[in-house]
Amino acid sequence: MVRGTKKTAFALALGAVTVLGACKKTDNAADTTMASADTSMAAGAASSTTNVPAPAATMSDAAIFAMLGAANQGEIAAGKMAESKATNASVKSFARDMVAAHTKMLNDGVALAKRLNITPDSAAADSIMAMNQSTAVALTADAKGATFDSAYVNAQVAGHQYVLDMVKRAEGAAQNADLKAALTATEPQVQAHLDRITAIQGKMKM
Repeated sequence: MVRGTKKTAFALALGAVTVLGACKKTDNAADTTMASADTSMAAGAASSTTNVPAPAATMSDAAIFAMLGAANQGEIAAGKMAESKATNASVKSFARDMVAAHTKMLNDGVALAKRLNITPDSAAADSIMAMNQSTAVALTADAKGATFDSAYVNAQVAGHQYVLDMVKRAEGAAQNADLKAALTATEPQVQAHLDRITAIQGKMKM
């Protein structure tokens, strides 16, 4: 039976493979609304590892880059921790792949933001960054082995579902054609990651 801690259910894996950018502040009322929506999302995800609702507010291109950038940074950090603390072979393999994939996407996203001359709005990602930090603290406290494996896997499932929903919304909200195309290409990759970690979770429950 999986016994993951609920407090690690969200920010571990908020980013599946997706474009992202460096986080710098710009003034945008819609982005501030997005940050507030994310706070509500985080609260819901912390109490559930399976049903994570999509945020409701509109996203600007600057907000999209910042939010997904923060998500990928959290994914890389969590994956690195899982590489050393996980004991389940499938979990360790998944974590290793997440670090590699998200590191590449982080670099690609920064390059795309620069090429498009879009400065990511870090204020839109504040709640994601805060949850990344709280999740890191929680996972650090989890004992190496089965307890950590369960917490990490549960958080990955919830996080990837969140990001899949977010990417779908961002596709519709993005104004720049190149960003929109990148998000469209990203969606099936996020889905593949979600399918993989869900399968791992199912086997661990058997």
